[in-house]
Amino acid sequence: MALIWGDTKETQEVAKNSFEENIERILKQKEKINLDDLMKLISHDTNLLTDYQRLLKGIDQLLEEGKIIIDQDKNIRMTSLSVLSSNGIEETPVWDMIHKEEDIELKKEIIRRYNQINPLL
Repeated sequence: MALIWGDTKETQEVAKNSFEENIERILKQKEKINLDDLMKLISHDTNLLTDYQRLLKGIDQLLEEGKIIIDQDKNIRMTSLSVLSSNGIEETPVWDMIHKEEDIELKKEIIRRYNQINPLL
């Protein structure tokens, strides 16, 4: 696995996050993409077998996490959740929910650190 994502734990985490962000960006632009088209999109003259392994391992990981769906025609789509809002039921991509959750956690951490610096507030 180290050869695919990187040598150290930090580089592996950065490579996985970068891969996920790229897939998210592509799916937000195109809504769906065929796995073969995704392979063509990343291909270039110096592609290595590890590039394809990284793509397939990354896609498998996103499938396991429930962030994408692949249909029988190998079309990749973002997974979406049905959310009840003031406008009724809306379809929201899982990634949007994850980003909102991360943003909330970041704000909580900022508030916690600020309270350590200035406990009177």
